[in-house]
Amino acid sequence: MKTTKDTRSAILDVAQDLVQRRSISGVSFQELAKRIGIKKGSMYYHFESKDELAVALLDRVADGLKNCFERGLHKTPDERLLYFFRLYQQHIGVGMRICPGGAFAGEWEKLSEPVKNAAHRLIEVQRSGVEQILAAGDAKQAFSLHGQSVRATANFIVSSIQGGLLTSRMLDSEDPFIDSAMLICGYLGINVTREALLG
Repeated sequence: MKTTKDTRSAILDVAQDLVQRRSISGVSFQELAKRIGIKKGSMYYHFESKDELAVALLDRVADGLKNCFERGLHKTPDERLLYFFRLYQQHIGVGMRICPGGAFAGEWEKLSEPVKNAAHRLIEVQRSGVEQILAAGDAKQAFSLHGQSVRATANFIVSSIQGGLLTSRMLDSEDPFIDSAMLICGYLGINVTREALLG
């Protein structure tokens, strides 16, 4: 028998997969309940509204990503950056889904402030994590930032990767994402093969 915590996690797992494939507007409590195997009314025990569900989903992803960045601290700067790229491949499934945060961008004007804030936090966790990697690489002269600031380079990387995910989804191919990651590595002066990037 599932506990309340197990049921909540199961709801978030299914909701996240649907959001990454369809966006938040493509998620209904009716479908979630059916997929989880509970009554629709039971959904409201865990989440009072779709906004509450969206915030919980985004917060969970942000916390998980933050923990992943922290687990990579023992690696060299270039290993940390490759680890960051591989997180997308392993946890998002390039070509199949888009980033949970990016999935909310198309409906941005329709979102409530709490949902916008949670999506903003997730992007900030990504950017902050990349900034830490870049700062470490710059300090060790492992990266070439070409005279750009750490913040500007982090914005470039996050934007390129998000765009690569979106294009990969539309073309049903990993190539746009992998090519984006490879070009970022080349820009920074990291010598890596496609095979090594794929892990």
